[in-house]
Amino acid sequence: MLYTVTALAAVMVVIVLAFGAFWQYYHVPRQVLASVNGSDIQRRDYWKVRGLQLRQQQIQLQRQLSSATDPSKTQQLRQQLTQAGSELADLHGAPVASDTLKNMVDDKVVLQSIDALGISVTDQDISDFINDQFAPSALIPPTETPTVEPTAAAWATSTTEARFALATQTAVSVATSAAQTATANPASPAASPNGDITPTVVPAGSPTVADASPTAPSGSPTAAGSPNAGSPTPNGSPTIEPTATIGTADAIATSASTFKSYKTNLLNPSDMSRGDYERLIIRPAIARQRVQRQLQAAVPARADQVHAEHILVATKDAADAVEARLRNGENFEAVAKDVSTDTSSAGNGGDLGWFPKGVMVSAFEDAAFQLEVGQVSDPVQSSFGWHVIKVLEKEQNRPLTLSTLQSLKNTTFTKWLDVERGAANIHAKISLTSPTAPTNTTFQAPPGAPAPPVPTAVPTLVVPPQAPQSTVTGSPAP
Repeated sequence: MLYTVTALAAVMVVIVLAFGAFWQYYHVPRQVLASVNGSDIQRRDYWKVRGLQLRQQQIQLQRQLSSATDPSKTQQLRQQLTQAGSELADLHGAPVASDTLKNMVDDKVVLQSIDALGISVTDQDISDFINDQFAPSALIPPTETPTVEPTAAAWATSTTEARFALATQTAVSVATSAAQTATANPASPAASPNGDITPTVVPAGSPTVADASPTAPSGSPTAAGSPNAGSPTPNGSPTIEPTATIGTADAIATSASTFKSYKTNLLNPSDMSRGDYERLIIRPAIARQRVQRQLQAAVPARADQVHAEHILVATKDAADAVEARLRNGENFEAVAKDVSTDTSSAGNGGDLGWFPKGVMVSAFEDAAFQLEVGQVSDPVQSSFGWHVIKVLEKEQNRPLTLSTLQSLKNTTFTKWLDVERGAANIHAKISLTSPTAPTNTTFQAPPGAPAPPVPTAVPTLVVPPQAPQSTVTGSPAP
């Protein structure tokens, strides 16, 4: 009976240990944290990706810490390093990071959606991409820059010239005002004996004459007769030698060696093989890159646009008050300067310039494009407050400014991914939306909006305190 009881106890211990091992080393790593259209994301893959992220984060934080000089910044970096190290020490027991899991879900969505765009990622693409990432010089030719719309290029040039002229005009105005002040008070210590005006402190951001004056481009030849013309190079100055071009074979060999070190120091500690790295990191990265390029290339250089201005206020009552003032005949631009909370356009009378669809928030955009020229909207609510909108001009197939075109291109991938994510069947064990995600509560004017006027700087001459007159004991004062 003793032998039987002992044997049964031993069997039970073995069963418990076997079940624990099965649960810890087989079941838990294969737990499904999320699925996208039936394609699962298992916990073991999450551990690999999260571990690699934390190790890369540690390296970046250590580099920043080595060059940090601000004590508060140093303390913050040390805290982040400690947090990353603590999570790595117990990665299997740490809570799932929602941002990492969300990124893995988005990778699944992208990979499942590229077929509809005619995009594919081959094994050779992956190999070439890794070689290029770890090579000392680029192995993949850069993407060609699309041709710029001639009208938009001309607008960009004229805008730059106009801003330069404005800066020059403002600087000259400041200098003239300072000169007039000095002339009116010739005894001021700010005037030097030769009649020059001592420069005064100008508010930060105000252009100065020096800033407004064009300078010769770096490397331009020195004019004959100038002090630097023909001057010899100082002894000991380094001579710039042309950089040697490394061959493709050598670049690939260097890439392989660098990747080997990367695998030893980062992938292996994260339990990530090269196959895992290609599957979880590189393939999604290539897919995202190609989708973004294709979507950006499809953005047209022309679009239907409106030229509008608006008055932004915080409440519906304030918007109704704006409407009442406009009905009583007050000028729209004057009211905008008076009450609009949009600091980027209030100084211009609410002028937002030209913009197409896809730049503004939907509520604002829908109202603006429905208005006729000269018409003023009813109060329109958005996440920024209440708008009263007036359309000044409308034009079909108008060239986009370079800044507006770039803004549209920058948002194409995000908008496409939002649509694909919404159409996908996604299940996750945790919320993929961070409760502390920052929200933009400040209205942003369209990229093509005119810049707000530069405030006129009122120069003040710096008058140092006069030194007290010295007297000699026993001598009459002068």
